[in-house]
Amino acid sequence: MEVIVLESEAYQHLQKEMMQLVRTTIREAKEEAMANMDPANDWLSSVEAKELLGIKSKTKLQELRDCDEIRFSKAGKVIRYSKKSILEYLNRHIVL
Repeated sequence: MEVIVLESEAYQHLQKEMMQLVRTTIREAKEEAMANMDPANDWLSSVEAKELLGIKSKTKLQELRDCDEIRFSKAGKVIRYSKKSILEYLNRHIVL
């Protein structure tokens, strides 16, 4: 078995570089997915929108609509949410 020893400063630098690489890879994958998104499949139900956002509350979904954070369409009582706008909202709120 081979053991590799790093100074704490070198380890922290390596860790920082790896995290930056992961963030860049995720950002590029999201951008590519959004560029290839079919507009016809852009509209989600309330259940799908909450799942994508990682929320359970109808109130939070209403708040995002009221604050114009995400786009939506309302036909009668049926509300649909733009998947693209939800992904853009999530990208705007990435914590690095």
